[in-house]
Amino acid sequence: MSDRDSVSLGTKLAPFLGGGFFRPLSRPTAAVYVDCAERLIEAADDGGQVPHAEARVLIREVLVRHPDVQLDEDEGGKFRDLNQRAAQFFNKLIEARWLQPRRVSLDEHYVLITPALRRLLHLLAELAENRPAELKDFSATLRSLCGDLVREGALDPNRLGPEEMRQSVKDLVARAERADDQMHAVETLILQEETAQRASGSAQETLQRFLVDFHAGEHMLCYDALQETGLLPRLVQARSIVQEALYEPFTKQRLAEGLAKHLDLDATAAYAEAERMLSRLERQLATIPIKQRLIDGRMADFSKLSAARYRYQTEMRGRQQEQVKAYLDAAGREHAGQSFADLANEPGMTLLSPTAEIFYGLDSLSRPRKQRAQVDLSLAAPPDSADNETAMDEIRRRNLTILTPQRAARFVEKHLPKKGARISTEELHVSIEDDFLDLLAVLAFDRGPAGSAQRNVRWRVHAARADFGTEPDRIPRDAEMDRLMERFTLERIS
Repeated sequence: MSDRDSVSLGTKLAPFLGGGFFRPLSRPTAAVYVDCAERLIEAADDGGQVPHAEARVLIREVLVRHPDVQLDEDEGGKFRDLNQRAAQFFNKLIEARWLQPRRVSLDEHYVLITPALRRLLHLLAELAENRPAELKDFSATLRSLCGDLVREGALDPNRLGPEEMRQSVKDLVARAERADDQMHAVETLILQEETAQRASGSAQETLQRFLVDFHAGEHMLCYDALQETGLLPRLVQARSIVQEALYEPFTKQRLAEGLAKHLDLDATAAYAEAERMLSRLERQLATIPIKQRLIDGRMADFSKLSAARYRYQTEMRGRQQEQVKAYLDAAGREHAGQSFADLANEPGMTLLSPTAEIFYGLDSLSRPRKQRAQVDLSLAAPPDSADNETAMDEIRRRNLTILTPQRAARFVEKHLPKKGARISTEELHVSIEDDFLDLLAVLAFDRGPAGSAQRNVRWRVHAARADFGTEPDRIPRDAEMDRLMERFTLERIS
């Protein structure tokens, strides 16, 4: 590889980056800088120079065309006079090395358009312009490219001299680059169609763009050229020929001889440059089918987007709501001052609901949401020993009075030791608080599973209310712990 190729792109651009050549493009007034450069290039003579006074007049005209742009202080924003602003902006163009002053004599003062500015403006113009009409020659470009490669002896070192080989490969690379750029333009056009489809205002516009405009666009030319004219198989064949040339040392040697003479390179650098050109040509030919598959995916995404957009506009945001509102507004104007009872005999105003309620005034407004009170999430201070003992005593006291299945099972085992035994509150009399709490636990966990240390204990409660439910006065009551309870019978079933 030559010393020229070993230098990276960033190193080559370092003088422009360090000198602020691209700085105007990053400022809010970038459009003004670009328009000034375009006007100055158009007004330049054959030598690329513009009279000093005329350049300032052109800059002033550009500033007049951008009245809403806010200039910074170093661009003349602090001046009210337009001529002073133009002079300050002219100095910024010279500072960025877009312009170069040239004084021929005391009376002749010019500014030169730097060559780098011309190339930069050319790139910006290509970036800004869409040029869909250029896609029309896409199939011709690919057809000629494939035809030249498939032709017998296209890259034959025995038929082509060094200079002919160099010119042939250079032309093939240029046409492949053009075809690749056109494929990128197709993807750009499809993305623009997606952006426009997302902004469609009605279902009719969505269908028009999807069914008519999209399929009549210039981007379909490239797509149809690949799908219908059979260029994809020919691209595969052309790529195989370039691959054979890439692995053929005599072909690379013949190309290297032409490059060495044309670029004044040594043999090693020329051979490396020949490999690079052939590899670039092969890679560009391989990129076109891959890009075509990506475009297929883009077109499928556009179809899905159009279907979703149409469904949203017709089902979720259709005209039904607008029609209902228009109908109610018209009815309100037609029957102003009448009640719903007066409208019973009016055509089209028969209410299907038995009652109707209309909210108006403050009741029709959305009620404000009630915010919950803030909760204190801060950690409480640790209790002292006295509070801790009090809490433990409270826990023990509650454990003594809590109703659990275990204390109910102990009560059943105590009074009904065998399965099938029965006892009624008429026969059972409890006189202490613990026994009364045990009895309440038996009622609370009726038919509930409870375990003892030896076996499971199950019981059933037969209430007398089941026999005298319609005559509550006849329900017998028994005294338990100075309290009257409705009579029930306790039976142990396991």
